[in-house]
Amino acid sequence: MLGNNPARCTGGGGPIRLTGVSGFEGRVNDVIYCPPLQKHSEADGEEPENTAVVYFGGDIQDFPENMQVHRDSKAYIKYNLENTALMLRNNFPKSHIVIIKAVRVSVPYFIFLPRMEFKTFSCYDNFVRGCNAGIPDHTPMNHALQHLEKLLQNIPVRIRSIPESELISQITASANSAAAASTATTSTVTSNSAGQDTGQDMDIDILQVQDTVNVESDSGIGGFSCKDNACNSIPRLPTDLSLDLLQAAEESVGSASVPNASDLLWWRDSLNLDKAQLTLIAFSKGSVVLNQFIYEFHYLKTLTPDDSSMMRLVSRIRDMYWLDGGHSAPKNTWITSRSLLETLTRLNINLHVHVTPYQVLDDRRPWIRRDEKAFTDLLKRLGASLTRMLHFDTGVTNLFTHFEVLEVFRQAAPEVPAQPEVAPTEGTSSTSTAAAASSGGASQEASKSADGEDN
Repeated sequence: MLGNNPARCTGGGGPIRLTGVSGFEGRVNDVIYCPPLQKHSEADGEEPENTAVVYFGGDIQDFPENMQVHRDSKAYIKYNLENTALMLRNNFPKSHIVIIKAVRVSVPYFIFLPRMEFKTFSCYDNFVRGCNAGIPDHTPMNHALQHLEKLLQNIPVRIRSIPESELISQITASANSAAAASTATTSTVTSNSAGQDTGQDMDIDILQVQDTVNVESDSGIGGFSCKDNACNSIPRLPTDLSLDLLQAAEESVGSASVPNASDLLWWRDSLNLDKAQLTLIAFSKGSVVLNQFIYEFHYLKTLTPDDSSMMRLVSRIRDMYWLDGGHSAPKNTWITSRSLLETLTRLNINLHVHVTPYQVLDDRRPWIRRDEKAFTDLLKRLGASLTRMLHFDTGVTNLFTHFEVLEVFRQAAPEVPAQPEVAPTEGTSSTSTAAAASSGGASQEASKSADGEDN
């Protein structure tokens, strides 16, 4: 089961692709912006709420045309970045959606090795330093928050600079293109899942190399030695997926009528991402960005407490979602430092952890399960506003369900209040467990607890 079809979002206009958006001190990122599907209602004369979702994707996720021509990635073209923007808008219909594309999707220089010739890695160099496989080297301050702030300031400027006719053409075309791609891939993905389990044949977060390979850092910060449990050789994905998705998208666009400008662009004049309440979401490799934010939260709160400029951005972060986070190194997959998590807890951000067996039940990478448990357990003891859910609790590490968490994480997730009405007291705890209905076998653990000081 593949959850919601994002094609139903096309009435609100499709994603807008912005290339080379300027950020902090010369850093640039490609960005996908998707306008809200619904307007916020004004109640009692109050200003409507301004909310935005910022998303950092995982390995493989790219623009649809790039995934279509890639031997392995095209099997997962449904989860291209533009289609992901529409999925997120289904889940957050009144929010602006911002997809921040990895600054580079690299093919490491050791591609001559077997089973690696088509390997791609998402690298978020503008947020966290790392090697050419996207493995992070977290530092107390890399100006990741400043970069995010500048991007959010410049996105509206770029959008308003686009002529109205061109903007309408782009959002109409992209909506129909994403709808066609989603419709065409649904049967393909379903047949793959029902027949041969191709999702288990390609592991996007494990370096599939032989013997020992040193991945040197592009920025001169050291390397990563891939050996023993960190690497696995897995058979290649079959290449019998031959649907011409882009042609289908073009035919759909050609037959589409152009809606009224006022219906599509109602959001443009009031677009102000610099003031929006933020929900930060990271999937798979994208979790390295959220982890870097945690380092910088601590730096800002403890080492530069008198600098209030960046705390204005931090105070607007309402929720943070880790969706099946992971990368290929046997460390720093989840933050386990008590001091860092204490600072995170004091910010009163609602924290959400969604995992699948692909990451936390994989015996080849036991450190992910261990570190995720340390992360969530410590946050519970510190009294953080935290929910955790294990989806597709079948014990099978399947790559398709790894991606499918993008569709189901909001369907079964319990609502968490922005601020608890009663402060947690020492010796109190509560745990609730429920089965997810529509996600096809999700199991949930939503926990909030506080033990005062950890003994």
